[in-house]
Amino acid sequence: MKDTEFEDLAIRFTPLIKNQIKKMNLTHEYEKYKQDALIALWECSKNYDETKGSFSAFAYVKVRGKLLDACRKEIRVYKQLQTQYVWEDHADSYSVPHYNSDLERYKNGLTDKQNKWLQQAIEQEKSLKDIAFTEGVSIEAVKSWRKSALSKLRKQFK
Repeated sequence: MKDTEFEDLAIRFTPLIKNQIKKMNLTHEYEKYKQDALIALWECSKNYDETKGSFSAFAYVKVRGKLLDACRKEIRVYKQLQTQYVWEDHADSYSVPHYNSDLERYKNGLTDKQNKWLQQAIEQEKSLKDIAFTEGVSIEAVKSWRKSALSKLRKQFK
């Protein structure tokens, strides 16, 4: 497929991509998810088989799947932050796993609002709506806290 053909395809399927990002409420990192969707569309253009159905249906399934995979990956990062196991050596010369919710070292670089989001969303498993209600702010404000907190946490992980 030539570059100009893919550009035309990308333009034609931009509404599908935007719609899926919006449906999945992934607007906090729109460009990242748009890039993932475009990669899926490119893969569709390479792997499409006319005998198995329409291209638009194939693209819909693949783009949506790619976005879901990206969400699952982000959830895994949340869970890594949430739970850590620390092996403690005992005098009996054996090791026992000890549960430790050790987010304190990650919280140091965050603002008070970002810490509120982290504590309530990760530790207390509250939804954005519940956090917004508890804090007396809009859902968009809580989304902003989440976005900036995740950005800082990703930098600490690297």
